[in-house]
Amino acid sequence: MTALHVAVTKGHTACVKKLLLAPGIDVKIKNRLGFTPEMLASGNYEILKLLRSYSEFPVHTFSKVILCGNSGAGKSTLAKAILSICNCNEEVGSLWDQVKNVFKAAGAPKPLTAGIIPYNIQSPRGNMVLYDLAGQPEYYTSHCACIEAISLSSPAIFLSLVDVSLSQKEIAKQLCYWSTMISSVCSECPHTSEVIVVGTHADKVNKEGLLHRSKAIEDLAKAIFKKQHFRGFIALDATARFSDNMKRFIDVLSKSNDTVVQHCPVISSDCHILYAFLQQMVPSEQVTTISQLLSKLQADKTNVLPTETSKMIPLLTILSDKGLILFIFNKHSPDESWIVLQKSLLLEKVAGVLFAPESFGEYRALASNTGLVPIPCIRECFPDLDAHMLVEFLFQLKLCHLVDSTLKIVDTSQTLLDLTRGSDNGSCYSLFFPSLINIDKPDSFDPDCFNTKGSFGWLMRTKEEHQFFHNRFLHVLMLTLMNGCGGTEILCNPQLKSLNRQCIVWSTGICWNSNEGVTILVDVVEQFRYLCVAVSFPGPQYQELTVLQDIRKTFNQFCPSIDVEELVIDPRQVCTLFNKGIMPSSLPHVEMSKLKNAILSKSDGVRDFNGKVVAIAEWIRAESRLPKLIGIENDVIGPKLLDLMNEIGAVIPSKWRDVGVQLGIAPGVLDGIQRQNAEMPRSCQASFEQVFNEWKLQGSETPYTWTHIIGILRRPAIGENDLAETLATKFK
Repeated sequence: MTALHVAVTKGHTACVKKLLLAPGIDVKIKNRLGFTPEMLASGNYEILKLLRSYSEFPVHTFSKVILCGNSGAGKSTLAKAILSICNCNEEVGSLWDQVKNVFKAAGAPKPLTAGIIPYNIQSPRGNMVLYDLAGQPEYYTSHCACIEAISLSSPAIFLSLVDVSLSQKEIAKQLCYWSTMISSVCSECPHTSEVIVVGTHADKVNKEGLLHRSKAIEDLAKAIFKKQHFRGFIALDATARFSDNMKRFIDVLSKSNDTVVQHCPVISSDCHILYAFLQQMVPSEQVTTISQLLSKLQADKTNVLPTETSKMIPLLTILSDKGLILFIFNKHSPDESWIVLQKSLLLEKVAGVLFAPESFGEYRALASNTGLVPIPCIRECFPDLDAHMLVEFLFQLKLCHLVDSTLKIVDTSQTLLDLTRGSDNGSCYSLFFPSLINIDKPDSFDPDCFNTKGSFGWLMRTKEEHQFFHNRFLHVLMLTLMNGCGGTEILCNPQLKSLNRQCIVWSTGICWNSNEGVTILVDVVEQFRYLCVAVSFPGPQYQELTVLQDIRKTFNQFCPSIDVEELVIDPRQVCTLFNKGIMPSSLPHVEMSKLKNAILSKSDGVRDFNGKVVAIAEWIRAESRLPKLIGIENDVIGPKLLDLMNEIGAVIPSKWRDVGVQLGIAPGVLDGIQRQNAEMPRSCQASFEQVFNEWKLQGSETPYTWTHIIGILRRPAIGENDLAETLATKFK
């Protein structure tokens, strides 16, 4: 007899609840007389309901298993094999023979997966919620968003599938992408997820080649799956001839399942009872609300669950995180928050249709290439679903913004909008999806837009070749910047320039500008390895512009596994990079960390990536916001050389030639400057300006820094020690 038998016999409900929370508790264990705890609980409805909920719906034992990989990798075939293994009747035939039959049957063409197909599996080999992800790139952003929503507190098992018959370069590319995605969706989870890399189509590679590729894939996976627990690489073929490998795969999956379940947060008895109650509502009800659920609970005379919304929300959140339901919180009316009992309604039918490629039967012409989807189209496509629920679901996943008929972003945080009647002027609302944009970038941007005193340029570059900025990060960033720039009009057509404020978007970037002179250009280029930013603003009223902070915050949330370096670049060169598509390494730029250290140490200048010494003042303009963005106040930075030129030229205008000689400018060049300015008024001042320009063009031969020019003033040939001291005191 166990402690659970004793507690049930004595009718100690509180004790039974505590015992049920113990790891590995078996509610079906029999005592020496052959009685289970449930048999001994007859007559005590509360304890009986507890034991039955744990026995029939053991919420605490479920894990999430997510199959990811490119299209054609064999995810659906493997999903069916797992289902067959978990649900097979071993008395009918050998387990492995059944698996072989599943793989043989998979040889015929099958419809492609749309969206995410969820399966609930309960079996002695492990309880799991299996998610089969469509492999088309059009779905990648929605996949990330959906998996993020169910990975907030409990870890998952990721099966990353790759076709081993592909080239090693393509295999590495695919694994690196899914590694980035997995790290992104698990960034909020406090526990480590499990990863198993599965090589498919092994029958297409000879035995020796398979051994070589398996070793290479396993080594790569160990290197890139740093933030997860990598369980290993297993190669499978489409005929299941390698039954030992299949058996090993199931064993590894089972161990991962046990590990994940152990690291899941403790699941209360109320969660078990609630899930059992919700399962009784299926299939008659697919979606319900908290208010409807509470009404049913209040009508149940045997109910032991709380009937307050505030206590029900945490229970539903836990079930949603376990992947057993989808819970959509309604911030305007918590009592009307939605409980989706059939997850496939949103994961497969809604997401599968909204983001389907044109080649799919599920595809609907909902959006033009601008990414705008009118709400009436949503209602027409999904007539049986609440439009407010769909919109709230998509909002919470950060997949879209709501815009009105003038293409202005609508703030839905305060009031629940009437989506059935449209906006006040009679026109309908639309949803704007960055992931549905199919617009090429504008032909060019004018570099002169970024020639103001307050402009700066900035690059973020991945350090490793196999790392890149994935679509989910880019699309959330576009929504963030659009919203952060004042919720202004969205213009998806670069030719439309009539509005005072506009946000031009294309498939890889965004440009926000206004008639006040503010321009923000953000673009991802060079095979997603560079994020380029150019910002221009005219005056102090825009000094609190936080574009870099917004980018960093979004990056840290959605790209936690990517190592990057931040670079400073002339904003006009960002336009050159954008317009011509050339490599950023061919343009002058410098690491932000080096620039910061050089400024703090009061160095004369800093070397760019080409080894050329460039003055600090050339990187940081006098009114630029960039110093504060890297943690430095403007008064730490030295003067602009133009200011120094004006100061020196005003005091010793006649010594322009002597200063030019000390700067190493050729006599012939100085003669040309003299001839050119001889007839001009204030010829000495103009000559000084040309001397400084020539000095700048010499590059690293003579350091172009303000400390160097002050040192020249102290030389005997110039003899202006007092002026040098005055300038040094003034500017330092």
